[in-house]
Amino acid sequence: MTGVAVADVRITDPALTAAQAAFRTAGNRLAPVVRALQGLDTEVVGACPLAGKLQDAQELLGSEFGIVGQALAELADHASQINTAFTQADQQLSRAAGAAR
Repeated sequence: MTGVAVADVRITDPALTAAQAAFRTAGNRLAPVVRALQGLDTEVVGACPLAGKLQDAQELLGSEFGIVGQALAELADHASQINTAFTQADQQLSRAAGAAR
């Protein structure tokens, strides 16, 4: 009797899906903060030294939050690509195992 032992290998990672969702959610939550910082009226404080510091902080925070938001979106895309690669590998392994039976 000749036979081939095969096992169905299933590559899934719920953590990747959860991470992808978390990255996208975090990026989405930062977007309104960036918009609010950009719309902040730094002249309302009155005193020139304080207004200058507030404007510097506004620009820095807005820029940094924008960078973090973009990085989170890119992380979500990478997690999606990894998940896709795992799914494709799983399908290829399943087909190969099925052909060997």
